[in-house]
Amino acid sequence: MKILSLITEYNPLHNGHLYHIKKAKELVDPDVTIAIMSGNFTQRGELAVINKFDRAKEVIKHVDLVIELPLINAISYADDFAIGAVKMAMELGTTDICFGSESGDMAAFKEALKNEQEINQDELKELIKSGMSYPRAIETLTDNSLLSEPNNTLGISYMKAIEMLGANITPHTIKRKGTGFHDTHDELQEFQSATGLRKLLKDKDQQTAEKYMPYRLARKIIERGVVDNETMFKTLKAILLRSTEDELKSIYMMTEGLENRLIEYIKQAESYAEFLTLIKTKRYTWTRLSRLLIYVLLNITEYDVSETELPTAVRVLAMNVTGQYYLSTLKDKHIFTNINKKSRQYFKDEIKATEIYNTLTGTTMNDFNTPVIIHRRV
Repeated sequence: MKILSLITEYNPLHNGHLYHIKKAKELVDPDVTIAIMSGNFTQRGELAVINKFDRAKEVIKHVDLVIELPLINAISYADDFAIGAVKMAMELGTTDICFGSESGDMAAFKEALKNEQEINQDELKELIKSGMSYPRAIETLTDNSLLSEPNNTLGISYMKAIEMLGANITPHTIKRKGTGFHDTHDELQEFQSATGLRKLLKDKDQQTAEKYMPYRLARKIIERGVVDNETMFKTLKAILLRSTEDELKSIYMMTEGLENRLIEYIKQAESYAEFLTLIKTKRYTWTRLSRLLIYVLLNITEYDVSETELPTAVRVLAMNVTGQYYLSTLKDKHIFTNINKKSRQYFKDEIKATEIYNTLTGTTMNDFNTPVIIHRRV
């Protein structure tokens, strides 16, 4: 059997994603297609624009299974994100993964991976210490521009994870179409980036947004109100105002006195955007700091991460009949379609994150009262 896994966030699902799903299926011709999807918090340190259950409900119309990527991996830097995703893919018997990229050239990815493996690590550390982002430092040391784009960087990370874990998985890539990863709306493009769509949704421009994503999803997001990091600012400010330096030092990735900057500048900031600008230095990227603030919000410590093992428990958010049958063939696996007292031990981080997300956004669907979504084709 061919089992295709797509490692995703779908924040939100849009026509570019649907194009990727369609082309990946054409390329691999799988028996089963799986979306391994981030939950309520994303890799760039953001609250998902709409909760994981509503995203899964839309995604399952196009794949056979939607699986939640474990929280610690979902909100980590590229390599850890990829390791968790590939390990989850292995647990599900995946034979192929297919990722979108700005390049669309697997030969170029293999060459870039070889270049990265030959890098002098001391030189890399010095560049990062000087304030250069990891992708930019890699590009500088290898003279390979492939690594300067976010999706390309993740693609390399997937390939490294496959090699490191000894996974019998074949990687494929499909060239992205439309606006770039960070771009805002461009009406001349057939597909829009998730960043551009989130701005359209926040501006309540439903008519335009519906051209580029499932219209029911666009309507639902606008009706409920777009979730972004401003949603968490008051709660984050309260946490920081009551926290001591020692408490903040224990937070994952809280390095080089960053806790002092947080304590100092939170008193001045009136918004999340202003706070992020105040604490920004050339040493840290915007994403690095956004991710750190999510760690503060969720109280994820160095100890928590050090004690986290590679994921083996599989949380199913949605499935169709094909996916349901395939799960029944996987023996001796920790696969859960619902969370209860017995299974909650495997998903403590995800449960806590969902409860916090719900508190911030007024969402009522949680890991206990929301059964697995079953999509029956009409």
